[in-house]
Amino acid sequence: MKQLIKIVLTISVLIAIQLKAQTPISLESAYEKAFKNNLNLKSGQLRIDYQDKIKKSHAVIDPLNVSGEIGQFVSAYTDTKFSVNQTVRLPGFYNSQKQVLMEEWKNSMLSLEVQKWQLKREIALIYNELNYQNEKEKLLLRADSIYTNYYKRAELRLKKGESNILEKTTAENYRSQAEIQLVNLKKDREVSLYQFNFLINDETIYSNENVNFYEISEFNRDSNYVGNSVVLKQLEQQKSIELAKLKAEKSKLLPTFNIGYNNSSMYGTGADDKFYERSARFHSGMIGVGIPLFNGAQKSLIEAQKINQLIAENNYEIGSKNLKNQYEMLFGAFEKLKSETDYYQSKGLKNAETIMKTANRLYDEGEINYLEWSILINQSLDIQNKLIDTQKMLNEKIIQLNNLTQQ
Repeated sequence: MKQLIKIVLTISVLIAIQLKAQTPISLESAYEKAFKNNLNLKSGQLRIDYQDKIKKSHAVIDPLNVSGEIGQFVSAYTDTKFSVNQTVRLPGFYNSQKQVLMEEWKNSMLSLEVQKWQLKREIALIYNELNYQNEKEKLLLRADSIYTNYYKRAELRLKKGESNILEKTTAENYRSQAEIQLVNLKKDREVSLYQFNFLINDETIYSNENVNFYEISEFNRDSNYVGNSVVLKQLEQQKSIELAKLKAEKSKLLPTFNIGYNNSSMYGTGADDKFYERSARFHSGMIGVGIPLFNGAQKSLIEAQKINQLIAENNYEIGSKNLKNQYEMLFGAFEKLKSETDYYQSKGLKNAETIMKTANRLYDEGEINYLEWSILINQSLDIQNKLIDTQKMLNEKIIQLNNLTQQ
């Protein structure tokens, strides 16, 4: 027991030192700092920058083909020739490639908004967890105080011969359980604080502010809920991307044009039936059309892309229905938990205080024994504990509902 007390005190001192280095922060301020510093959001912004840089890559032209020849073209004399050839496509091809890149750039911006939407929910849930741990600690400290006093009295009664060793052992067991729960709670809080600060990603170490854990925001059911606009916009954008890709694949069936220029010499009688010591140079131009006659493979890609478009449309329907389903499930849980917390706050806490006061009075007056007293005290503490647990779950449902209805 002494060793356990030393461990509890040591951990309490370490936690106290750590808490001194922490800066309390409001939930709204936590959002702002996380939006500036969160590593996932930084990656999302870099993705936007990348998509912005490659938007102009749609205008990539095929390489200019330059070739040269040397040899005996028309006579025994050596001649030279060089050619320049360029393949170009119709504007429709480049416009379709540009549209794909534009839609992907828009999608990267919407993806960042979805990341912020998810991050906001994560921070709010962890903030609620920290508030919950504060309330839990208050209750455990109260229980620890009650059982510590009970243990001292049981120890004194044993010395006076007014009780037996069983009462003292029971009191010691209750006190030890409260101490162990406090140690575990502090460890859980360390983990929650680590997660909280990981999401914020700031040089300063933050903790939650002391707020009213039981302050409930009323939430009215929206019978016309159609889904979260942030999520639906990105799902809609996926449809736009697949449509743009389909048009891009179709544009590959458009003909290409080849434009060329030739410059060659002709040395000897073969040039103009006369002999020249120095040959004349002759010029010619060329224009050609590339027609995709063997386009079976490309048509297969087009048909496959049509399926991708259908998948995107189906994903939109799935996402929309999932959001509606989540909303209904969360609202149902919210109503159930709301009724439970209303009971605990209106009647449960009063009953718990009445039970505790009555149990202490009857025990002091000798009307009940230590076993009956401990059962009543545990019942009182259990009611208070259930209120804290139920309130935590209710707050979580409110956070998730607000997140789903965020515009």
